[in-house]
Amino acid sequence: MRLFYTTHDFVYKGRSYPGIPFLCSEDMELVKPASDYLLWVALENGRTRSHATWKSYAEAIYDYFAWLEANFFDWDACLIDSVDFGEISNLALYRNWSLDVLDANSSRQSMQPSTVRKRLSQIMRFYEWAATHNRIAHVPWDVHLSRTGDESLRDAIRASTLPRVPRQPIRFLTTEQCRALLENCNSSTVQLMTKLMLQTGLRSEECRTFPMKYLFDPAPDRRWRKVAIDLSPSDMKIKGSRPRRIYASGQLIKDLFDFANFGEGAVRAKLYRTAQGLASPYVFLNRFGAPWSEKGLCNAYRKLWKPTAPARPVLDFKVTPHMLRHTFATFELYGESQNRNLGYALAWVRDRLGHASVSTTTAYVHCLDMLGEKHLNRYEQEIDALLFAGDTR
Repeated sequence: MRLFYTTHDFVYKGRSYPGIPFLCSEDMELVKPASDYLLWVALENGRTRSHATWKSYAEAIYDYFAWLEANFFDWDACLIDSVDFGEISNLALYRNWSLDVLDANSSRQSMQPSTVRKRLSQIMRFYEWAATHNRIAHVPWDVHLSRTGDESLRDAIRASTLPRVPRQPIRFLTTEQCRALLENCNSSTVQLMTKLMLQTGLRSEECRTFPMKYLFDPAPDRRWRKVAIDLSPSDMKIKGSRPRRIYASGQLIKDLFDFANFGEGAVRAKLYRTAQGLASPYVFLNRFGAPWSEKGLCNAYRKLWKPTAPARPVLDFKVTPHMLRHTFATFELYGESQNRNLGYALAWVRDRLGHASVSTTTAYVHCLDMLGEKHLNRYEQEIDALLFAGDTR
């Protein structure tokens, strides 16, 4: 099974659509049901407009169809269900296989239950689409419903197909860990990306595509105040294409401005201009002068805590870009709850993070209960001092 993405040469009804995923078998035949669905996800479904969402769905469908192909199973096989004999659906068999596969190096689960659940949910949406569009008679986990017509069982049967996922605590960094991370960043680029995410709660893709047009040289009296920055999906990648406002210190804006115009950022921007023939729209570029890849920042952090042998780690804790977002959210929630009240603080942090619902933001309340007020108050002061300081290396 092979997964491909369309280029700008792909034109549908007079318009170019790059980045749409599609599947081919090993003999390069188009896997039509899967590819039709992915086309629907990209162009028809109004809730899946993000290229990152297209990729997430594509990888789930690809993994499932590759497993079907390897086991000589048909995606649209009809289950035999009777008093004497009942088949297990391919979807359930795929779930069990996914949960049982072990990593060759660590002998641990290759996929976390949360990852399996997410993929299974996306595959189930594919089957629901196929049933709605008359590609199959019924979804594979509802064989009983096709016979009895009892719709009241649908949610229960669907839920029982998905694996249970233990609730995991939100992982964020302590003051000491933030300091160690900033001190050991292997370039000014990574260090400033880290500071920007810690101070604003940006997602990795938002940081990687942070635009040059947002930078300016603030006056000295503004450098110790917070500066409002209005993020727009027309300027950068934002999940859900929802514009929002963030706040960064004037000093960080100054550091970013100097970095982009006189420092390491200017050197990398020159490489981009030489290769592309135009100025980079982004503040951050990799050492080759190209935009950061989706996994580039994760890999940069991984080199610090889990480098390839024989190199030894310089950090004794795990770091991911999303942990920086969790760190910001936890202590921003605490700070605002001290200034106003928890309800106001939740709404404030929701808007800074770009959450669609405040219910998502409430997960950080548990972090406040876990840490305690004394530790949080000390942490808030220390993290502010750390992020408002100049280069820590």
